[in-house]
Amino acid sequence: MIEGIGADLVLAALPKATPEDVYPTEPRTTADQDDQDESGERPSQSSALVAFVRDRAELFHDCNKTVYATDRSTGETRRIDGRPFKDWLVAEFYKAESRAPRDQSVREALVTLSGLGRFDGDEREVWVRVAPHEGAYYLDLAERGRSRAVRITADGWSVVADPPVRFIRPESAQPLPEPECGGDLSRLWDFANVPEDARILVICCLAEWLRPDTPFPVLEILGEQGSAKSTTHKILRRLIDPNACDLRGAPRSAEDVFVAAGASWLVSYENVSHLPAPMQDALCVLATGGGFAKRRLYSDADESVINVKRPVVLNGISAAVTAQDLIDRTISVETPRISRRIEVTTLWGDFEREQGRLLGALLDAMSGALSRLPHTALPDGEQPRLAEFARFGAALAESLGAGAEAFHTQFRESRVESVARTIDASPVASALIDWFEARGRRDEEMSAKDLLREVETRKPQGADAWPRSAKGFADALRRAAPALRTLGIECHSLGKRGGKVLWRVADGGYLSDPRPASPDVLAHAAHRQDVRTFRTSSPELSPADDDTIEVEV
Repeated sequence: MIEGIGADLVLAALPKATPEDVYPTEPRTTADQDDQDESGERPSQSSALVAFVRDRAELFHDCNKTVYATDRSTGETRRIDGRPFKDWLVAEFYKAESRAPRDQSVREALVTLSGLGRFDGDEREVWVRVAPHEGAYYLDLAERGRSRAVRITADGWSVVADPPVRFIRPESAQPLPEPECGGDLSRLWDFANVPEDARILVICCLAEWLRPDTPFPVLEILGEQGSAKSTTHKILRRLIDPNACDLRGAPRSAEDVFVAAGASWLVSYENVSHLPAPMQDALCVLATGGGFAKRRLYSDADESVINVKRPVVLNGISAAVTAQDLIDRTISVETPRISRRIEVTTLWGDFEREQGRLLGALLDAMSGALSRLPHTALPDGEQPRLAEFARFGAALAESLGAGAEAFHTQFRESRVESVARTIDASPVASALIDWFEARGRRDEEMSAKDLLREVETRKPQGADAWPRSAKGFADALRRAAPALRTLGIECHSLGKRGGKVLWRVADGGYLSDPRPASPDVLAHAAHRQDVRTFRTSSPELSPADDDTIEVEV
């Protein structure tokens, strides 16, 4: 302690204490000095990160104004607001500068890059796994550090190192093996338990899912416990779109459906026992193309939009697809009983060794179908909901050597099952059929209220979903009208007449087919079915009994 007359002079001569002397801090690094020296010659670390990205990547945006960056050295494309891009930026910057960027600088750089990509970058389409371009289709191999893809045309297929389309790879996406020539597609049935009378349909679905410019068929795999439906489902997916989560549990909301679609190409759900009506509507939108929008988090005015079109595969013990609009787009396949099993490790080991040749064989068939497609037409009078799939399927069946009629036969039988499911799922349709048949198929015109009173006498026992009003009854008739028309019953509204909205129920005649050899049971009076149970004694609708696929769930 300094005392006396000269104490003030001594204290004045001592250096003054600074806040750092009282509260010591870590020494400032070069990065900190750069961040604070925004007005000097050296840029801040945020600006350095922006310049680093612009030097090594191309920024652009899609139609939803989502910004992406394509790595100039590897050709890989990433969303700048996703974790893969942030991890890439931090890792590459550290390798180049030998120092880690500060988290605040990274956040500031990402905001700047988003603005640059949105307003200065070009607008481009971004694809997941498959893409069309100038008459060709591209299948992304999803190899890490490379952008190779398979180019598929009517002249054949080849692996290209720098495709002209931009692919984004979700974190769960896994690479495909390079396809090989000389494969035999019939080897697929050594791993997938598909009945013989549905195999052409399944191959056509796989090939059609590689054409993103057409509506997709929905594949529903049904089977009893232990029939390898999940294994079959997984095999089919891994052939064209392997994923870290090949089979997902049933979605809980329509939002879950679209989020899953945004993160993968093929949307697949297993062990689905029931699908509510909003979920079936979402799957229908997904198969034909549509969007989902919701308010962006922490925002009152901004929306988050997901525009997608994806193929869908479901499996379960019981049929979950019951809505008419979705049924029209669904191919149902029932896995036969397994007579002999092998170990799972053996099965997957064999499949992985064969996968490249199987993919090459599928691409051969697809290329052959594309070459025949311009000269392929649907039979007269046949314009199903999946018209694009039906025409492509006929061309692909010709490419496989099975003939177009083989595809049409399997496709008609699948539609028969679809009609049966619609009738079984609608108590109103079942009751209307019983009532109409009991009246000798006589044409009737009456209001929805009067028609409800008449048909209600044929209401099935235990029908909990029976409509409680004339409006609900009319809505049920509109949903069932396509299936009823297939059975030769015309049911439609005539509009308002005399103060009432009248409905007409008339005999439209059973569908006929110009080909006598067709196995379509609806085409021949000898095979006319009991529409209440929708069963037939025709052996042509029985599943094949010679399947002995050796698989295990």
